[in-house]
Amino acid sequence: MEMFTARAEGTTSPAAAPLPRPRRRLAAPPPSPADPSPWRRVLAASALAQTEIDALMAMARRRTVAAGDMILETRLPARALVLLLSGDVVMGSRAPDGSLRTERSVNGPAWIDVSAAWLGQPCAMEAQALSDAVIAELPIDEVMRQMAVQPALAGLLCQALAMQIRQMTLASRNLLHNDAPARLAQWLLQRCPVRSGPAELRLQERKRDIAQQLAMSPETLSRLIRSFQSRGVLSVRGYQVRVPEVAALCALAGLAALGSG
Repeated sequence: MEMFTARAEGTTSPAAAPLPRPRRRLAAPPPSPADPSPWRRVLAASALAQTEIDALMAMARRRTVAAGDMILETRLPARALVLLLSGDVVMGSRAPDGSLRTERSVNGPAWIDVSAAWLGQPCAMEAQALSDAVIAELPIDEVMRQMAVQPALAGLLCQALAMQIRQMTLASRNLLHNDAPARLAQWLLQRCPVRSGPAELRLQERKRDIAQQLAMSPETLSRLIRSFQSRGVLSVRGYQVRVPEVAALCALAGLAALGSG
């Protein structure tokens, strides 16, 4: 079966017009407002203190975004840190025809923007929901007040910012220094739920969106997928990808183990 055959609905439009609405994706049910697990995941802290959890939940302005609607725009200065609690989001910039040039995809829970509000500048990329999504916004003024009285929470938020910087640096290095097979292998590794053995993952992006993220044409991406399948590195059924052995992807990516480099 051909991979990533879904197309965006709607027609192209001038740059000033709304972005074309993508095909609706299914997403897992959103977490309860009282569920602390998304915060633990994005802050890489399995043992958040109850005072820290209470502070985060008290600050969070939670809202639901329908599939196809914008979450971030680049017109006004950001005033909050933005967390994707659940759902799937693509991020990028507008092309001249008004479409979104995908530079990054995000699956919740994950930070969408944790930097712009600190600078008082607009977000560097726009963000559009692929599925119905739930986000939480942390007003930067309230974040700063809490950091002044909760140093442990301040440290966790600094780590979250540092992790995003690291991820962006690795992504840039992947694009600049790796050939096309290694770029695709690293991109898939970033989405593998396990570090070794077999893995299964479901991709939400269209083939065109993935190709844009990897700086290659959709045709090149299709050829690489067929090559990976013929070599037994992965198998594809629609948007479902099965990796028999993660180590084989690591070898194609030039890594000794997932997450190294």
